Amino acid sequence: METMTTKEAAAHIGVCVNTLRKYVHEEELPVLRFPGRRKWTFRKDLVDEWVEKRSQPEVVVMSAERTPKDYGKLRVLTP
Repeated sequence: METMTTKEAAAHIGVCVNTLRKYVHEEELPVLRFPGRRKWTFRKDLVDEWVEKRSQPEVVVMSAERTPKDYGKLRVLTP
């Protein structure tokens, strides 16, 4: 099990440290935090799995109940 610091994890996925923190808090990026310590530890295999999951395309079919803004940038409109 290979672990990374916050800086190493940010460099690994190609973002700055602040973006990495946002991913942890808002996008559910897995992080290990031990009791009594403020330091975050990232498992490389879990980070790679999270990136792989997030990089898969998602097809969303719009319905009358939902507005296009509910899905962010990806929109699939049905005739």
